[in-house]
Amino acid sequence: MVQPWQLQILLVDDADINRDIIGKMLVSLGQNVTIAASSNEALALSQQQRFDLVLMDIRMPEIDGIECVQLWHDNPANLDPYCMIVALSASVASEDISRCKKNGIHHYITKPVTLATLARYISLAAEYQLLRNIELQEQDPNRCSALLATDDIVINSKVFQSLDLLLADIENAVSTGKKIDQLLHTLKGCLGQAGQTELASYVADIENRVNMGKIITIEELTDLRQKVRMIFKN
Repeated sequence: MVQPWQLQILLVDDADINRDIIGKMLVSLGQNVTIAASSNEALALSQQQRFDLVLMDIRMPEIDGIECVQLWHDNPANLDPYCMIVALSASVASEDISRCKKNGIHHYITKPVTLATLARYISLAAEYQLLRNIELQEQDPNRCSALLATDDIVINSKVFQSLDLLLADIENAVSTGKKIDQLLHTLKGCLGQAGQTELASYVADIENRVNMGKIITIEELTDLRQKVRMIFKN
């Protein structure tokens, strides 16, 4: 899937698992990738570098993706406030997709993100920039590398550490009576992006129960943590 153009891509996601995996997939397609862990980081970067494509997580703390896009468009210091922005979300709800489109987001990708999907939107972004008479850098095929292997030891170790910390945060929130819906949504997306669709579905069921006002026990979360440990530690 070698792309003819090498774009400047900004990946904005508060979950480091998603940043690691999607970032490596973009690099495997020969793209130049800049990472932002928050909306504030992304907005600061917009004043330092021009981007051809922004991949924006929608559910982020403090400033969510949609508010970030509004600020992105309104910032006179932004080097390209109208580049293509594509939403990344684990939600498939039609109202979420509609809300994104109404707020200036060009396209919407449902997590987990695949290599083929990324390649498609890279092509769309390149066409969009060329129509705007923005010069692009030609691709060097030698830069493209193999797609992330599922047995990549370094990535798997980082994925496990991130999931374990996230699960610990959820358990702590349950113990102290804090809300866990956002944490569960992040966990679901991370598991999906890591290729663990069965566990992602299991977390989606828990998320739905929480949204219905049902109580989740520490025992259930401990069981989930053990499942994650068995997969990534084997």
